Amino acid sequence: MRIRVPPGLVQSLDASDACVHVWIGRLSPQCMPPWVHDGTLLDASERETARRFRRLEDRTMFLASHAALRLTLATYIGTAAHELAFETGSGGRPELAWSTGAPPIRFNLTHTLDLFAVSLTRRVACGVDAERLSTRAVDDPLLSAILSPSELARMGTLAGNEATAAFHRLWTRKEAVLKALGLGLKIDPRCVLIGDADELAFVNDPTVEPRSRTGWQVRTFQPTPDHVVSVAIGSVTEALRPLLIELEPTFEAARRLD
Repeated sequence: MRIRVPPGLVQSLDASDACVHVWIGRLSPQCMPPWVHDGTLLDASERETARRFRRLEDRTMFLASHAALRLTLATYIGTAAHELAFETGSGGRPELAWSTGAPPIRFNLTHTLDLFAVSLTRRVACGVDAERLSTRAVDDPLLSAILSPSELARMGTLAGNEATAAFHRLWTRKEAVLKALGLGLKIDPRCVLIGDADELAFVNDPTVEPRSRTGWQVRTFQPTPDHVVSVAIGSVTEALRPLLIELEPTFEAARRLD
């Protein structure tokens, strides 16, 4: 089972450590092939996790997003998707289990109710986060729990849908950095500071090793009118070079979103 991709797509990830490919997929159960629903590509542990979901929607998203992860990784590595194995890397971040040296690719996975995203780099840590946009105003206690004082001040200049969209942009960027670090919500999200230019991030937490506190770059995209996706990478001096790729609901092919 292989995904048809545009010529040169896989090779373009090798151009620079600053390159990151972000695969986007919409959950469409009626279009998914039977082997996705059956968990054919997944290992026994993943299938057991899927069985534990009580809601059909959650189980279907798990099966779809993890099948997509395996297929995208296999596309870049050139191996069979079902043969891939995973392990817990530094900071608790999932990594490919690789017997000879470092894995040939780094990845991160996220999903909302109806959209999933996979970020890929060759060598540097990457993180990705997605949220479904809402028109509901964000409660002040939530803002105070997530945003730094300077970010709260910037939010104070916005109102209505503009403020809600700005919050989702900030929140997904913070989450992307935390996921790249492998920390999730182990540290206070207010310690992840998004600069005024909105494309640089700094982690102000003494429990994080000094070299991992700076050098983060973030970008945000809106692949659909209802979703926002942010990606983060660190440890590169060049400007981040993201490429968005859309996976067809049938899992058969993909196209660039240039």
